[in-house]
Amino acid sequence: MSKKQIKKITFMGVGCALLLIVGTIYSLLYNDGRWVKNMDMSEYVFSYKDIPMLVIGALIALYAIYIVIICFKNVFSKNSREKRYSRTISPYWGFCGMFGFLGFGGFWTYYKFGEIFPFAFFIFFGFFSFFFEGKLSHILEDELFQENKRKAQLEAYKIGFKLLFVVIWLMAIGMFSRNVEWCAIFMLISVSLIYALVLFLSNYLLYRYEKRK
Repeated sequence: MSKKQIKKITFMGVGCALLLIVGTIYSLLYNDGRWVKNMDMSEYVFSYKDIPMLVIGALIALYAIYIVIICFKNVFSKNSREKRYSRTISPYWGFCGMFGFLGFGGFWTYYKFGEIFPFAFFIFFGFFSFFFEGKLSHILEDELFQENKRKAQLEAYKIGFKLLFVVIWLMAIGMFSRNVEWCAIFMLISVSLIYALVLFLSNYLLYRYEKRK
């Protein structure tokens, strides 16, 4: 926080304190101590004599909000000046993608118990992307890295939306329309796999773009 900001906050704080003192004296002398002494708000009735204390209270609240905003701005500006690095992660976390094969167990649970929730495990295929994220572990996130990251995410989202459109279109033309359960299974599997694909492509494409530098 700059010296100018500190002086400004101090000056405003002193001003609010003086106003509070003046308002308290006014309330005790001319308004029966309302908004100074304990009040039963359930029986409160507005009086024009309350205006000075209400205004002072609003100013103090604005002062507090101003301090919070200044603090946040200084924190974010400090972070923006510091060099940023990608998170440190081991490529071996990519083996977590193996949990995606648990999704095939959904066919067994549906046949035996009528349960379809295991199909959601197909999302874990997206964890294979940790392998490529680990390859880019703790590297400087310069402007080119940020640009490649946005480009990779945008490309992954485009592919994901296109596949989702195909799934919705297939449902719209009546695919599995005679069996609601199979319709639900198809949607759950499709959405899970699309989500996993977007996760995978986001890191895989970023890895490819970075290695072409």
